[in-house]
Amino acid sequence: MSINPNSTSGMSGSYNENSDPQLAIINLMTPYIQLGIDNLNVSSSPLVIADFGSSHGRNSIIAMKIFIKYLQEKTKLVTSPLVVHNDLPTNDWTKLFQLISEDKSYHGVANGYSFYEQCLPANSLSIGFTSSSLHWLSKIPFHIKNHCFHTYADNHERRAYEQQAKLDFNLFIEHRSRELVPGGILVLSIPSFDDQGIDSMSNYFDQLYISAQSFFNEQELLNLTIPLYLRSLSECMDYELFDRCSLQLIRAELSQLKVPILEQYHSGQLSFEQLVKIFTKVFQSTMEPLINQVLHMSGRSKEEIDELSKDFWM
Repeated sequence: MSINPNSTSGMSGSYNENSDPQLAIINLMTPYIQLGIDNLNVSSSPLVIADFGSSHGRNSIIAMKIFIKYLQEKTKLVTSPLVVHNDLPTNDWTKLFQLISEDKSYHGVANGYSFYEQCLPANSLSIGFTSSSLHWLSKIPFHIKNHCFHTYADNHERRAYEQQAKLDFNLFIEHRSRELVPGGILVLSIPSFDDQGIDSMSNYFDQLYISAQSFFNEQELLNLTIPLYLRSLSECMDYELFDRCSLQLIRAELSQLKVPILEQYHSGQLSFEQLVKIFTKVFQSTMEPLINQVLHMSGRSKEEIDELSKDFWM
């Protein structure tokens, strides 16, 4: 599989150590995971559980253990399950393999495909899961002018990104529906706007773009388009799509995430300077590979990129 240069190639090497906000989302999902398992009605064995967008593994392994623990509590495991960790071929699989080897609590394998294509054989998947991944687009329609994030784009640009997100969502649901066994379930957490149309990400990308203007040339700024799209709840509830794929919606709702780092800051456990340093590392762990890719495309040497990166993320 070839990787689209206008999409993400994965997270940076420090992602496992700087992904607590994403872990908080998984913990928030626990009641939904349990609700999904309560509705699980499959006869095939062993159960196949797949995490689509496993990245470097820390959060993915924690999520899989939440599934397995509740399956055991509900006596829905006849034999040990098979866990499939899916991510792009360019993912840092070594980190994930090391964690699985150290954990040894379940049998896990890797699957190096984009989750916007078929990843598993038809009628093989018992439980499909994804968290903090479906806002990544398979590709961008085009580069956004005068900014890097779709919420700051003009109406024409936003519509194109909305359409790309719809195409991607359709592909994800269609492929998962073919992979699911009868009675299988999908549990999805999708970063979204709230019901007032407000999101928690745009400001971070605005600051990223402001900073980039001090370091990037004009072409690099144009190429710095983040392949993310934040959906509304209604965009995630496509009943026509679900009917076409023979899927029944169990529950869909907005949930407000309380990020532990912010809670610590508001309670006085962290200073503002400490908060900024932590969030910079979190943001760097997801955005640095994309930024380095933009700089590499413009012909910058590795030495130039490394030096610029030190100043950019300081």
